[in-house]
Amino acid sequence: MREIIKRVAARPIRILNNTVLGSYLYLAKVKVKEIKAIDVSRKRILILSPHQDDEILGCGCLIKKALEEKGSVKCIYMTDGSQSLSDELTPEALAELRKVEAIELAKNLGMEEPVFMDYPDGDLKVDDEGAEKIAGIIEDYKPDIIFLPYFLDGHKDHTAVSGIFIASVELLKKHKKFDTYCYEVNSPISVHGITHYMDCSGYLKAKKDALEFYSSQTMSFESIFEMNKLNRIIVGTSEGAELFRYIDLESYKNAYNRYNKNNEIYSRFRQMYSIYFMIPAYFKGLSVKKEVALFQNSGADPVRRKDESGKGTALNKRG
Repeated sequence: MREIIKRVAARPIRILNNTVLGSYLYLAKVKVKEIKAIDVSRKRILILSPHQDDEILGCGCLIKKALEEKGSVKCIYMTDGSQSLSDELTPEALAELRKVEAIELAKNLGMEEPVFMDYPDGDLKVDDEGAEKIAGIIEDYKPDIIFLPYFLDGHKDHTAVSGIFIASVELLKKHKKFDTYCYEVNSPISVHGITHYMDCSGYLKAKKDALEFYSSQTMSFESIFEMNKLNRIIVGTSEGAELFRYIDLESYKNAYNRYNKNNEIYSRFRQMYSIYFMIPAYFKGLSVKKEVALFQNSGADPVRRKDESGKGTALNKRG
């Protein structure tokens, strides 16, 4: 009965989502002071993904575009993915299957061999061993750009990634110059925090096809694609966009330490893994997102400083 009700309600829910969120974005886009397309041509890209599939959900169009433009992409999967929904597999079998799926995806798309940190799914924590391993990968791979999930997210594994990354950066001895961007997964970056985008026009099908490699996943993730399409309102693309926030490492570290004590900030947000939760997921915690964006903007964020002085500088800008 529940499934029947959901199927019947799906169409009016989609209309409601598009009406409410679309109207809000049209009115709120004036708050986006500056937003630029990310240049991924011939770039070495490293993506920190909490689970096997988050890299596609947050950066699928960007990955496809980067590989087409002679770039390279390498993913680090932080958790083993063992707690994903499954009616048939044990957590151990599911973890192994998701690893196989990620390897097959990388081969099919032409990405570099992925790295699996194998932290327990749902219990990702900052530790010295993880930070040292990621620091080593950064120094060996020498990325031009690093992508990680924004710490303003509704899943505690997603928010913890930033803590491990911040700790790893402090251990770097050689490769210290790279651009860093946060991507959105299930809790959208607000209009107050957006700085960059990737045009998904012509790439949404490729993103969906890539997600098909994760056949172990039982969720449709339709809401993520619907949000990508709505993002066209903000950036003016024809089909949709993935949104990002460029971060200065020092200001991001300060914001993370201030707002995510004990990795509890995830409880301030709602996950957007269903079309039935798109509206509450967008608006829950919006005031927190605005406050954090203002806190970051008051620091050494190069995009915002450029607005004020016309001379943006970046502590982590690749020279």
